[in-house]
Amino acid sequence: MRILHYNPYSDSMVNQYLNMLCESMGLECINEIVTEPADVLKRLHSIHYDILHLYGCWHNSSYKIVSLAFKHNTRLVISPYGQLEPWVVENHYWKEKLPKRLLYQQRIVEKAYAVIVHGKMEEDFIKKQGWNKRVIVVKNALITQSITKEEMTRQVLQVYRKVMSSNQWELMDAEMRDELCQIIKLGITGDERWLEGERPDVPDTLEKWRITLCYAHQEQIEDTMLKAFSILNFNVPDINVQQVDYFIPDGYVTPHSIESVIGVSFASENDRLLATFRHLRKLVTRHQLSIMHLIELDEELRNHSYEEAALCEELKDLRLYKFVARIMGVMEQKTGLTEGMMPMPPLNDRFTRQINKQIENHLKI
Repeated sequence: MRILHYNPYSDSMVNQYLNMLCESMGLECINEIVTEPADVLKRLHSIHYDILHLYGCWHNSSYKIVSLAFKHNTRLVISPYGQLEPWVVENHYWKEKLPKRLLYQQRIVEKAYAVIVHGKMEEDFIKKQGWNKRVIVVKNALITQSITKEEMTRQVLQVYRKVMSSNQWELMDAEMRDELCQIIKLGITGDERWLEGERPDVPDTLEKWRITLCYAHQEQIEDTMLKAFSILNFNVPDINVQQVDYFIPDGYVTPHSIESVIGVSFASENDRLLATFRHLRKLVTRHQLSIMHLIELDEELRNHSYEEAALCEELKDLRLYKFVARIMGVMEQKTGLTEGMMPMPPLNDRFTRQINKQIENHLKI
């Protein structure tokens, strides 16, 4: 991991803390400590960092720097270092803190993957404000003997790992995302002859394997992915993804299979599909549709016969025809479903793109 630590106030206590922290981290992290805004901006433009760790609050340079970090797919961790203690926030509140809060400070805290605080009072204040639920207390070995520097470092590293284990789709490059569709299609069909284009390549680094396997686990599609890897004769590394901790979005609802919700007793396959599409519309409305549901629908359409013309007429009567056509457009991109397997031609419009984005942002913080 490459971490950029930004201490905008050049606080000597923060510098001591950072030196202690970085010296204890060993080889797992490449750490860079910066105090000048111009230097931070220059580095973010020229080098990719996994995490920007921002120390302190209320600094005018923060918003521009954080915005640039997000643009370059760098994740944010904040350590307020006492500056979100209640009495600090209340000091010059109306003239200084409130305008800064409205302009940038609250949004920065809300968008952070994690907020590391040193005490319970600051933790309680942030949670009470509702700015961020991902608040972790890590005591400061500089000011208390209740924790060693080694344990403090271990806990901070644990936060970094959890940050980088979250929302794996965001960490994939364009090539990995394209090959993911091929792998999912192969896992569904069980036959390489269904693949279009070049055969997927073996992930060439352990980190790419980790991202892929964590994605499969977090999206509950491990069986599909592992089946594809077996067909491709990929040697899957032994990564215990069940033990990998990660953050989930606020209000996240664990997906359930379509069948577990709609049941299995239907008079015909058309009735089953109608119930499926009604359920999918509810999921889209609630922003709960995931790749797992599309895989389940893909398997249903491939493996069961239905009356296509009658289904389309019933969908029109229920005002679901365009919605289902958009779902087909999404599946064409995400599971590789071809038009011959669809009940109607796929529709690709701005609503289709919104559904597609919903699936991609399923685990977005």
